Amino acid sequence: MTVAVITGAGSGIGRASALRFAAKGATVIVAEIDVYGGNETVARVRAAGGRAEFQLLDVADADGWEEFAERIVRDHGVPDVVVNNAGILISGGFLEHSGDDWRRMIAINMMGPLFGSRAFVQRMVDAGKRGAIVNICSVGAFLPTPLGPSYVTAKAGAWMGTQALRAEYAGQGIRVSAVCPGLINTELSANGTRAGADNSSGADWAAKLARGQQVFGRSPDRVAAAIERAIRWNLATVPVGVEAWAGWYLSRLAPGVLRGVTGLAQMPLAEKVVQMSGRVLGGSR
Repeated sequence: MTVAVITGAGSGIGRASALRFAAKGATVIVAEIDVYGGNETVARVRAAGGRAEFQLLDVADADGWEEFAERIVRDHGVPDVVVNNAGILISGGFLEHSGDDWRRMIAINMMGPLFGSRAFVQRMVDAGKRGAIVNICSVGAFLPTPLGPSYVTAKAGAWMGTQALRAEYAGQGIRVSAVCPGLINTELSANGTRAGADNSSGADWAAKLARGQQVFGRSPDRVAAAIERAIRWNLATVPVGVEAWAGWYLSRLAPGVLRGVTGLAQMPLAEKVVQMSGRVLGGSR
């Protein structure tokens, strides 16, 4: 029986992935710091006839990862699939980000996937398990935008760590992939923060950004399907969405052009666009 561990599975991409893997017959471990969201995903999986259980996990806690991995192996054996999906968003300019913003982003969005990979890859090798590890790295991994420098830095680090892990363990039968979505309809923006803003302004920014994400974002199931495809074909990097593919190819073929294009989107312009879209979308509801 397949066992799939999915972090950040309380909503969005993680929840869609949990439902997809469960529908294929896997036992899904819903790893979340959000107790309510995690248990809601478990309830949805079970209502659909699947198998799932909730496990509390803070992906930024290295010791917590080891304890979590030991519990999973003890109760279910070494998992066949690990999807490191949990992440956060902090938007704002480079100097608007505080030291705490940078540390929090790196701890969750970069070290979280790497801790998760580290916790399970050796256990897979020791058990002779030809398992799969998929890290959700985002189009931000190769998009040097001024709108979220800590986010793209962390995602780029997670992507490079994923490729290094893939290179090291490919000969031992471990499939390691990075899935890099573009704009997806999740709660990432709604739960995000705006660096350098007070609570009220930050909440207003997140609400407007979230409305745009809901309107223009693709279904999280598109990413869940890409995760499944990455595992089946053992793909190194899988962009999801036209903007993700464009960013991927431009970063390889014309990085200077990509920097020039993304450099046009400064925070003052972004704030005007978000304000305008917020009024338009708000008035159309």
